[in-house]
Amino acid sequence: MNIAALVALALLSLVSGAAAHSWYPYDCCSDRDCWPMGVDADAREPDPRIVPGGYLTHDGIFVAERDTRPSRDGRFHVCRRGGAAAGSVISTSQGVCLFVPRPTF
Repeated sequence: MNIAALVALALLSLVSGAAAHSWYPYDCCSDRDCWPMGVDADAREPDPRIVPGGYLTHDGIFVAERDTRPSRDGRFHVCRRGGAAAGSVISTSQGVCLFVPRPTF
């Protein structure tokens, strides 16, 4: 494969990945420190546990239900400082950057 083809493939993969979760709000990380949760291949950590009053992440961080944000794709997502799985969950004046699927009735 020639260099031009490799560059084209690399650019295509970047565009595809960015479009997948481009809905993350800028105040949470501008799409750099956020990722889906769960067991899918693109998940970087498990879904949080539902506990009374909110959610508990795998590393013990409690997020109150009232502070969460709605997920746009029906999955849990989280944004962590520095884009690191060990980073703290980002919190802004708009709420905590834990995106939660909302029930549909």
